[in-house]
Amino acid sequence: MEATVPKPGVMATQEIEPTPFRWRIPTPIVVAVLGIVLGSWLLPAFTRQWDDRQRAGEVKASVVAEIASTTGRALLDAHQASMADAAARSSGRAIPPAGKEWSVANMEIRARLRAYFGAKAVEHWALVSQYVTSSLSVAYRGPDGAAVIPNPWVSRTMRSPQLELLFRKLLSGEEGFEGLEIAILSEAEKLTSSLLGMHVRGYSTTSRDFVADLFP
Repeated sequence: MEATVPKPGVMATQEIEPTPFRWRIPTPIVVAVLGIVLGSWLLPAFTRQWDDRQRAGEVKASVVAEIASTTGRALLDAHQASMADAAARSSGRAIPPAGKEWSVANMEIRARLRAYFGAKAVEHWALVSQYVTSSLSVAYRGPDGAAVIPNPWVSRTMRSPQLELLFRKLLSGEEGFEGLEIAILSEAEKLTSSLLGMHVRGYSTTSRDFVADLFP
């Protein structure tokens, strides 16, 4: 029986065929480069979102607290003044201290709402403030029955049938301040609740803001 001898030509070809060279970037280098690129690109956007969300929350809390305290204090002053006689309430046509304090606070809140939340929030505040101002005017009106506190902000787009009815009853003497106070505070609470869900202008807090930070 003859042994099979491999053909020299085939064996030689297999032995001398060169192995193709494949160039590879080491995995640690790839990971490091990607980390640097993504970190320098994504990290600033994530950082701004985190910081701005905290600051936007602080703005909301500050405005909400200011609305609640200012409105409550003004209505309390109006209630107390309504129980005093006309001479004690007002001296001629001078604006009482409570009215001056309210007027300044009213303008400050309006300015902050316009700067941070926009026209819708301003209009809602105008609805609340017009009834607070009117309540103070009724409480501090002089002996001639005329209001002594100016009312510059009146909502042009929002109305409240309940507040209108209660205010008419207050003017006619059918009801006192209690019902109107509660209704005004309830409307102010609606405003503050809506503010908590609104976007704060000038702060990066939404997904659209995040994309804008990545591709300015």
